[in-house]
Amino acid sequence: MEKKKKNLWKTLLLCAVLSVSSCVTPVMATPADNTENTASTLEEPAKPESYEWEIQSNKIPGWPQGPKVVAETAILMDIDSGSILYAKGIDEKRAPASTTKIMTAMLAIEQVPFDTQITFTDEVNNIEADSTHIGIKPGETLTMKDSAYAILLASANEVSSGVAKYIGGTVQAFVDSMNQRAKDLGCENTHFVNANGLYHEDHYTTARDLAVISCAAFQNETFREIIKTPYYIVPETNITKETRWLNNHHKMVLPDSSEYYEGCLGGKTGYTVKAGNTLVTYAERNGMRLVCVVLADMNEHYNDTRALFDYGFNNFQKLNIDSADLRAAKKDILGAKLLEQGALGSVFQETSLVLPKEPKEALTFQSSLEEGHNLLITYCYSDTVLGSSSIQATDEILAVAKELGIQKEERKEGSIALQQEKSETETNVVPNNSTSQKAQSPKGFVEELVHNFRELPNWKYPALIFIVAALIFYIITLTLRIKRSRKRRKNRKNRKKGVSS
Repeated sequence: MEKKKKNLWKTLLLCAVLSVSSCVTPVMATPADNTENTASTLEEPAKPESYEWEIQSNKIPGWPQGPKVVAETAILMDIDSGSILYAKGIDEKRAPASTTKIMTAMLAIEQVPFDTQITFTDEVNNIEADSTHIGIKPGETLTMKDSAYAILLASANEVSSGVAKYIGGTVQAFVDSMNQRAKDLGCENTHFVNANGLYHEDHYTTARDLAVISCAAFQNETFREIIKTPYYIVPETNITKETRWLNNHHKMVLPDSSEYYEGCLGGKTGYTVKAGNTLVTYAERNGMRLVCVVLADMNEHYNDTRALFDYGFNNFQKLNIDSADLRAAKKDILGAKLLEQGALGSVFQETSLVLPKEPKEALTFQSSLEEGHNLLITYCYSDTVLGSSSIQATDEILAVAKELGIQKEERKEGSIALQQEKSETETNVVPNNSTSQKAQSPKGFVEELVHNFRELPNWKYPALIFIVAALIFYIITLTLRIKRSRKRRKNRKNRKKGVSS
């Protein structure tokens, strides 16, 4: 009976406590309970300093003004022509993280048939323990197809390294081929150290270079098919007796994702603590195919990419040159004559450019005869180079050039003037080589010196130690000689004083 009374008292006490709690809770409402109030009282999180950094493309006269983005560097490029629509720090070096795998996958797809069986070695264990992987074990075998999907969809670091070793014999040999391809594509500020993008201080690229690499990879139909796939199932292997489900990490291509973007064709994500979020995305609308790259972003990489695509698709259009209001540059007498005679109709019909929907500046072209009787035509919006096309000069074109007395020297001078004009434009809008600009400052000079030292062969370290040791030995020897010399002089003076006394 006593026990029942105690339980009854406990029950009553618990009810009282719950009753008091329910009365107190409304007064202590959490933000989740009072969303409407908190939305009006809480301030929006402060934007990082990079949000206010300069946007070079906004300096182009008559160019649509692009949005501010959190990413430290960003670019929006037309895939087909290579025209740059938006530029923010596009030649500044940044860590690419897993967007490195675009180059890795491109080379692998080009060199290895999809049905090839790849047996992985101990190389799969040479990654950081907490980095992205799909659990491949040494001795396990996948097809090249399974490996390509693992690299691009699941961002598997161990698969990237394993495929690199399979193709190159060593990972370093494959990485060397990555760097060579980057150079072949015209990338001036890119250097890879590994095939997966795990952070290393000497592993870097720029928004411009990564966009160029991404455009090259996009030309491969197999690559395009993989990056737009929502998921892929890897069948059981010789070691793992269960299937692996690989989901596409890029949310903008997934229709059921809150980040989905209409027209998205896929891309590649990347993240490390030091690199931040990196993102490469392809999208197509109204006949325009664009690639967007954001590097060193915080958690706004999807919002930044969305804003840049909206900017591109809303403010630009793709036009055939023959339907645009085009005229020859002021000093281009050859181009003016060819335009007047209709000799450029065929090349204009086959050339398209991305232009502002509401152009405020003139669209002009500069023509020049190159070696091998090629006619190079460079298209400009005001002073900004948009693109170029080259054709074999016909007899009609050569006849006009001869009639105008355009000599080889004059063509050369015209070409140099055009290059100077391009250089000035690219310096003002989308600098071609930030390294040379940085070298003008003491800090830039030191950075360039360090970078060049890192590029030297491995014997640089013992050589440096020898030079430093020799320098120290020389300084010590010189110091001792000076001291001895002073001591001898002092002794001589003392002797002279003794004799005189």
